Amino acid sequence: MAKIVLTLFALALILGQTNGDVNGGVNCERDVLHLVKPCSLFVLAQDPKPSEECCVGLQSLAKTAAASQSDRKVLCDCIKYLEKFGNVNYTKAKQLPQLCQFTAFMPIEPNPDCS
Repeated sequence: MAKIVLTLFALALILGQTNGDVNGGVNCERDVLHLVKPCSLFVLAQDPKPSEECCVGLQSLAKTAAASQSDRKVLCDCIKYLEKFGNVNYTKAKQLPQLCQFTAFMPIEPNPDCS
């Protein structure tokens, strides 16, 4: 648990030192980090299922991604960047679309192709 807290703290510091924009109007820190952070207990730790807050956040991101090709790319790039700061269990991460009832808007794999 301490490792997860330290990882999230480090992410906040790193993103806080930049403007947070990956590209265009979607902002990693403002628009993405707070939505995916509740999922960390599921994809980085031993939680058996994602929290309701995690699912609501992912559903929101999926709606944003569905509305715009450019936003979908930016969201993918942002999540790809955030994945570097934790040991994501991709077996669990691949379950998120089904468990949280949303359409995956990016490949759920290490180093996804966001183009």
